[in-house]
Amino acid sequence: MDQELEKRKEKLSKLFKFKGNTKSWIGYVLLAIIIWFGYFIRTKNLGLLIDRTTNKFIPLALDPHVVLRYSKFVAENGYLMAHDALRYFPLGYTPTYEMGMLSYFIAYLYKFLHFFNSSLVIEKVHVLYPPIVFGVALIFFFLLVRRLFDYRVALISSAFLAVIPTFLYRTMAGFADKEALGTLFMFIALYFFVVGWQSKGFKNNVLFGLLSGIFAGIMGYTWGGVQFVYLLVGFFILIELMLNKFKKNDFYMYSAFFIALVIMATNFLGKYSVLSFVSSITTGLLAFVFFMGIIDFVFFKHNFLNMKKRFEGKVPLSVINLIFSVIIFVILSVILIDPGFIAREISDTLTRLIQPFPTRWASTVAESHQPYITDWINSLGVWVVWLFIVSSILLFYEMTKRISKKSWIYTIVYSLFILSFIFSKYSPQAQILNGTSGVAKFMYLGSITFFILILFVSYLYFFYKRKDLFNKILKIDKKYIFVFIWFLVNIIMAKTAIRLLFVFSQIVVILWAYFFIQIADYLKKIKKDQYKLIGYVLILIFVMVIFVNYAKADLNQTKNTGPSYNGQWQNAMAWVRENTPEDAVFAHWWDYGYWVQTGGNRATITDGGNNVGAWNYFMGRHVLTGQNETEALEFLKAHNATNLLIISDEIGKYPAFSLIGSDENYDRYSWIPAFNKDPTPKETRDETIFIYRGGFLLDDDFTYNDVFFPREGAGIGGFFLPTQQEEGNLKFKQPNAALVYAGQQYNVPVECLFIGGREITFPEPGLKGCLMLLPRFQGQNVDPMGAAIYISEKVRKTLFTQLYLFGKKSDYFKLVYQDNDAMPLSVYNGRIIGPLKIWEISYPDNLDVPDYFYGTKLPNPKVTILDR
Repeated sequence: MDQELEKRKEKLSKLFKFKGNTKSWIGYVLLAIIIWFGYFIRTKNLGLLIDRTTNKFIPLALDPHVVLRYSKFVAENGYLMAHDALRYFPLGYTPTYEMGMLSYFIAYLYKFLHFFNSSLVIEKVHVLYPPIVFGVALIFFFLLVRRLFDYRVALISSAFLAVIPTFLYRTMAGFADKEALGTLFMFIALYFFVVGWQSKGFKNNVLFGLLSGIFAGIMGYTWGGVQFVYLLVGFFILIELMLNKFKKNDFYMYSAFFIALVIMATNFLGKYSVLSFVSSITTGLLAFVFFMGIIDFVFFKHNFLNMKKRFEGKVPLSVINLIFSVIIFVILSVILIDPGFIAREISDTLTRLIQPFPTRWASTVAESHQPYITDWINSLGVWVVWLFIVSSILLFYEMTKRISKKSWIYTIVYSLFILSFIFSKYSPQAQILNGTSGVAKFMYLGSITFFILILFVSYLYFFYKRKDLFNKILKIDKKYIFVFIWFLVNIIMAKTAIRLLFVFSQIVVILWAYFFIQIADYLKKIKKDQYKLIGYVLILIFVMVIFVNYAKADLNQTKNTGPSYNGQWQNAMAWVRENTPEDAVFAHWWDYGYWVQTGGNRATITDGGNNVGAWNYFMGRHVLTGQNETEALEFLKAHNATNLLIISDEIGKYPAFSLIGSDENYDRYSWIPAFNKDPTPKETRDETIFIYRGGFLLDDDFTYNDVFFPREGAGIGGFFLPTQQEEGNLKFKQPNAALVYAGQQYNVPVECLFIGGREITFPEPGLKGCLMLLPRFQGQNVDPMGAAIYISEKVRKTLFTQLYLFGKKSDYFKLVYQDNDAMPLSVYNGRIIGPLKIWEISYPDNLDVPDYFYGTKLPNPKVTILDR
């Protein structure tokens, strides 16, 4: 029995002791299995990515459609077009700097794979590019983590990264956007950066620094996520300088990195001038620490002007360096940029960190929403969220334990900081921890401020009072500092936009793996083998539970994830290709631009690149929420629009485009809520009263019978629709709204009812909106009047309501396409669906177009919709 137990213990112990070397085939076999499984998961949806009108592969999401069009152009012509006439008509667009690298990569990936398999088409390679690149990226991720820790951490973190849900969607088949390729270049850049500082010898320092800078530059050309690399490297070098750990080889390596990056960014990539590179808050950090590095190298490492001897032992040299560098940069910013530059950058940064939606634009884009901890929990699971928090605490302890026996005090301080910082924005429903209350803001900014202050004060105390402890700072392992900074930068950024959880996933899985391996190493100190075995088994169980649960969820997600460019859009764009002139120009809300350009092969005024923000404002204000046809025609004529496209998605997006299209007083801002009919009506002697329940906050102030109902302070909880039977027909009477304010309910008449294509108006004054009845499909059950939407007075006036919802005829908007038979406006299993409609536009001869419609600037300077 004891021998059997010993054998099991040895086998399990070897799993956690395994370190291997660069030639170890076992590690690479396991890595290959992980890569294969990750690829397998990410391609389970291939059968769904087919356009049934062309029988070709199509992308999964919105933006990849423009990437497909560009990649096909490169594959066919060998270069990317200099001018894209289908975008932002009639201006067009130069796509080189936005999608150039990605388009060329996919085109030449296709050429490479087509050489081995002539049956491959570019559409298939395009949808396969994310999982293919994911596999290559995982190799460099493994190499990077192995450099920082060992094989065990590298393998486990690679396995976790292959299945963590927050990393899945943007590397799934069909999501052919920038993230997958950008992540590959990020891992390569960070890998060479780590190799560079770990290498000995001037040549290796410079070589790997150059490689890291080059790949960071290529990443910047590919994806905006390069800001993570800038911040990580910048803060890492800053901490190294402050802790007197920045050696000559570090200077050589970082100088090579920085110079290569600057040359790439200012010459080959064309994204920056030298001044804009230095003045950006992220690349400016790199420039700042490079300047500090020069000061350290020249004045302190080589004692130029006897500076080292003058200050050594009196003041920390790094503090002198920091103060001097800050003064120089402030002076240069005042001279070269403007006196208020630094204050403005700090203010803007704090605004982005604190405010959930610093601009109207951010509030209308789902992936720009700032996540709450509840979002993290929903994506990852509650206990694994706690796991990465605990893992970061363990990392901090391991990093500082060699400095002092009282490092546990600093670990407690860090624990309080990280908990306060993270949970300051727990839930939007929380009264205090909602991210916007005074207490939450103090926890968010105050915690990090106090944490930095405590570390800095301790740093000075060690310098002046405890030289022995100050010297031990030099013994802190760089890998801990690097990973710790990586975690802090990512967690700060992950709290600013929900889409950044994709990047946050990478450090999360490293911390998970580090935690499990560190605990396994702690177990080696236990004398009793039985306890060791129990510990190893528990670790293995936890690792497998995380992996298996995520893998199951991933498989379920991928096999059911089809393209957003669905059958309705596929049919509509097939009609567009076959029934509209090739020089047709489409107007619509910006979301659909890439679909019309790629699927319909027609020009559009707006698209998902949002390069001309003013046109989104004009489209939202003067077309969709336009108060008359004339103002819509003026904007459309300025762009020679031939067709207008509207789909039922606009009902849900009404808050977005009405907000974007509002003036400084939010005059157009509103929403269109749905109400469901009670299954059992209220019966009286003469009437049957249908009750519709839902919720609508008033979008404008309203007064009824001398009672004032404030905007967004009062709301409608439901509607009462009385009906009578007359000669076998159902007659509708004037509906009433259950208007609730200050705890009291008021029954207020509604002046309009819309049903079956008829707008019925009633004489009794009240709410001037309109209750629109819709069919409701729930499973196999159909109720022709089972649901309703409330169209407020503000919404009722708009062109969107008159043309799309009410279907009124127009002299200048001729309905030429609709799929109402297949997709009637209705509520289907709790979701509003409806037809896609296309109108042909004509213009009156005497139409006078205001000049600002031809431009790219907003006529009202008080309206700011974009942070660009």
